[in-house]
Amino acid sequence: MKPTGTHIVAEFIYCSKKTLNNKKILVNILKQGLKQLNIELISLKSHQFNPLGVTVIAVVGESHVAIHTYPEARHASIDIFTCSPDHQKPIQLLHFLKKRIKPKTVRVVELQRGNPITIKEKDWITSFTSSGFEVKYHIKKRLFSKRSKYQQIDIIENENFGTILFLDKDIQISEFDADIYNACLVTPLITRRKKLKRVAVLGGGDGGVLKEILKYKPKKVYLIDIDRDVIKAAQQYLPGICKNAFSKKNVEVIIDDANKFLDVIRGLDAVIYDLTMHPEALTKVHRIEFLNKIFSKINKSLNKNGIVSMQCCSEFDKVTMGLLKSLLPKYFKHIKFSKTFIPSFCEYWVFATAKVNPVGRSLSNGVKK
Repeated sequence: MKPTGTHIVAEFIYCSKKTLNNKKILVNILKQGLKQLNIELISLKSHQFNPLGVTVIAVVGESHVAIHTYPEARHASIDIFTCSPDHQKPIQLLHFLKKRIKPKTVRVVELQRGNPITIKEKDWITSFTSSGFEVKYHIKKRLFSKRSKYQQIDIIENENFGTILFLDKDIQISEFDADIYNACLVTPLITRRKKLKRVAVLGGGDGGVLKEILKYKPKKVYLIDIDRDVIKAAQQYLPGICKNAFSKKNVEVIIDDANKFLDVIRGLDAVIYDLTMHPEALTKVHRIEFLNKIFSKINKSLNKNGIVSMQCCSEFDKVTMGLLKSLLPKYFKHIKFSKTFIPSFCEYWVFATAKVNPVGRSLSNGVKK
């Protein structure tokens, strides 16, 4: 018998958090799917993690099926392997699981196991999106690759976009169009308020936004990034993006959680939000709770005429846009959204600017006053 089989690897995205954190529901779904497709169940093990997450693994007559969930990220990883000559069964089981777990987005890879098998494309890096497509970037040269305390950091050289920074395989910035992205965050601040004395950049460890804001000669700029390794890598491998911005006398680099910085800082003229709008991979806190808290803290950190500029999401990310349109008016006023095509992202990206809403300072979201 040849050592071959069909292996389905799938990612279910934007599922119900309640479903993903219920071991009983997931066990029943898997059992029902196996029974409906006449797949022999030999044994089944499941575990409820504390505080969140479930793993269900079934040994079946033709191999195995596994489900592992990340409720805080509304994400489930599905693994179906069968050595049966009937290649339709694993696909049919996947469709059953999709119908019952109800993800809004699904990514699927089908592998034919045996000899040979391609596990990794060494010369390409794939940046996934939540918008139903992915972009593959050719690696002309791999400049840096390291797993930090918080994330996977990769810097490559590409024929078209020059040096590119990826965090957990998501593209952050490229040398080719860094000025476009950075100007989208900085220029609106200058348009709304000609002179800025004290500015905070949340995230932005590549140094590009920092370099851009320094053109306008603020008296003091704080850059707050949780990952020291990103900043060190940027200084060494992304000089075309950050130049010598980190070493300027009016710059203070703070290696910490932006939330802690915002707890104590007050009287800022502007805050630039260059953090992710998808914090699920870095925190166990639900996304809505995270955004509520950090927007509230940004509001309190600004002076009465303060303004905020933020990168939002892809124009196709309707879920995030809906959240922002719901949450931002609680803390800010005169909110303006704009979108710009970022060539290296291969899509339009949404940015926002707003002014402090005094009402937002009185809202209680568990933030220290």
